[in-house]
Amino acid sequence: MNRIKQIKVENLFFILATIFIFSFMFVFPINRVPDETNHARMTWETFHKPTETSFKWMDEIPSNDKVKLAEYKQIFAQKIDMSKEPFQFGVSLKTISFIPQLIGMTIGSWISPTVGMIIYMGRIFNALAYILGIYFLIRYFKYGKTALMFISLLPIMVQQASSLSYDVMNYLEVMLALGFITNLAYSKRFTNRNIIQVIGLAILLLATKPNNVLLLGLIPFVPFEFEGVLAFLNRPVQAIKTFISKYKVVFYLLFVVGLVVVLQFLMKNQGGLRHYGEVLRNTLFNPELNDNLNGILSLGMFGYLGNLTLQMPLWLIFIDIIVLTILFLSSKKDFFTKDFANASWILFLLEVLAAVTVMYMQWTPVVRAQGRYFTPFIILLLPLVANTAKIDLSRQKKLKIATLTLIANFLVAMYLILFHYWGVFA
Repeated sequence: MNRIKQIKVENLFFILATIFIFSFMFVFPINRVPDETNHARMTWETFHKPTETSFKWMDEIPSNDKVKLAEYKQIFAQKIDMSKEPFQFGVSLKTISFIPQLIGMTIGSWISPTVGMIIYMGRIFNALAYILGIYFLIRYFKYGKTALMFISLLPIMVQQASSLSYDVMNYLEVMLALGFITNLAYSKRFTNRNIIQVIGLAILLLATKPNNVLLLGLIPFVPFEFEGVLAFLNRPVQAIKTFISKYKVVFYLLFVVGLVVVLQFLMKNQGGLRHYGEVLRNTLFNPELNDNLNGILSLGMFGYLGNLTLQMPLWLIFIDIIVLTILFLSSKKDFFTKDFANASWILFLLEVLAAVTVMYMQWTPVVRAQGRYFTPFIILLLPLVANTAKIDLSRQKKLKIATLTLIANFLVAMYLILFHYWGVFA
């Protein structure tokens, strides 16, 4: 632990992530992570044509809780008839979400066309993309490096990074956008290069989940000056900001009214705004109607593992929240304005609302949302929490607290996985 004093946050992340993610990958049976075979299918379709005889091997992967070793070994022994998997080049914008898995699964099919080899090679490349991506993002971030490391190594993120989930690319793109925006706040300049970067970010965010593009709505709340071709906008933009600041309450009301109007339009053919409001209320506030509210939806942001079967202990989740709050409070905050902090937490709520709204296509009392959908946006709460109080912690103490908590999460999660799926400690 004394070496933490010298180690950089990104290097500490690299070490912990490598141990955590590859350990999870080894002990987590195939198809025991939410939608893993669906993600395998979506990845495989990029280079293979769906037919009546193709993709059958994905349907035969067991997903039962108790793993039967003899049956599981067959996944690594029985070869796929690749003649029934005709080649087709099906690249689209959505393919961005599956590039790491696609590379790994393709290489796996060349090495040995068994289900086990193909899936595990896809997992390995997905994990490498996550580890390297977060490593460089921590270096890129000008603030909240330890908080980013902590959120990125929560059990739910370690699980997703060790699987075929496209949550990996989704998470990386969200963090890239937030890093770009907060670095703008740090530099206080918007250059010609930033124009190209914003366009690229918009494409990436739309390619994974359309609601992610809402993140770019934070840019107008960043205090900066335009340079280059957009320098002429400095005076009019400042005048607009001054005017809005003068009548802030009015604009907040207009924002709420505008949101209601948009929802009214979206819900016109989906039962109406009133029905939508009732579903939202039942989903987010009523555990009696939504038995997943306290578990999969709330605790799921930190750790509801497996096929939504393994719940991390509640006391450990409480510790995670306390530690994350401490990391937020001790983060650098001097370049955040009050308006940016307010916009950031409001955006967190909008992202939650957007995710639930997107899933609102079923006529049920509740929407079956999972907490992992919201995990990437937890860091949006940092500016608000950081500006409420100040905790002076040395860099060494912050890293020690974060590291010990993450190790505790990892050990408990490993115990639960080994106990539940493999019968170890039973």
